[in-house]
Amino acid sequence: MSIERDLREGLITEEPEQLDESLMGLLRTAAIAINVRNTLQSGKKVQSSATELRQIGTKLKRDKTTEDAQKTIAEGFVALSKTFESLEEMLRRNAYISASGGLFSDRTYNLLRKMEKKRR
Repeated sequence: MSIERDLREGLITEEPEQLDESLMGLLRTAAIAINVRNTLQSGKKVQSSATELRQIGTKLKRDKTTEDAQKTIAEGFVALSKTFESLEEMLRRNAYISASGGLFSDRTYNLLRKMEKKRR
């Protein structure tokens, strides 16, 4: 009976601030994981676009007429714009990851200091 009471009191007396920080840590970790996954996907898009650009360059070398060359150059600009869009997405996701890592870190630091003072 006293063990149950001790457990119940331990749960009840746990500070909401600690629970809030645990939830914030979980949200922070989830945000980072999602953005890392999306950044990797953007990286694959950049790599695919770079391969496409290389193939377009090879095709451009083989083109005999001016009209064919102009069509190939237009394809190259389309592929280049895809590459830039994917790079922008990667940079944006990296900014999200950096921001997520620092999110609420000051609250975490203050909570840890408060817990350490209570231990003493």
